[in-house]
Amino acid sequence: MLIDLDGPDWREKLPEIPKVPLSAQQHRKDEPSAEVLQARAERAEQEKARKAEARFTLMKQEGNELVKNSQFQSAVDKYSECLAIKSDECAIYTNRALCYLKLDRFAEAKQDCDSALQIEPKNKKAFYRRALAHKGLKDYLSASTDLQEVLQLDPKVQEAEQELELVTNLLRESLLANSQG
Repeated sequence: MLIDLDGPDWREKLPEIPKVPLSAQQHRKDEPSAEVLQARAERAEQEKARKAEARFTLMKQEGNELVKNSQFQSAVDKYSECLAIKSDECAIYTNRALCYLKLDRFAEAKQDCDSALQIEPKNKKAFYRRALAHKGLKDYLSASTDLQEVLQLDPKVQEAEQELELVTNLLRESLLANSQG
């Protein structure tokens, strides 16, 4: 087509190609555009989040397995790792609270239940386990209040009913002991 337009010496009629120094050519190749850099950063962030989520899920599963095998201190460690990755997961607090209860570490169990209830204010497990923590701390009135909250949320929780009866008796005994002493 160029031969038809400009004849057989069409090449000589082309403008001269400007010479770009090799350093400039190299410089251009090495520096990706802002869009490319942004896309890479977003991909890296997504990959980091995906890996964190996978690690969280793995730690939670390992923690749950340890609980099933009554290895409560090791489970506490796994759940603590989970919370370092994602601190707003209610179930991890209630699971770790269970472990603390099994280890007779009632203040820590209560604290985890408090954290769980900040995330989910109507979490029955958190109220129930906090009641057990209060009982372990011999705060029978608070235990009673939490158990009543469980039964208000779900009247069919028989464990809470039985525990409430037990705590009520303990509260009565402690009040009697204090009035006699």
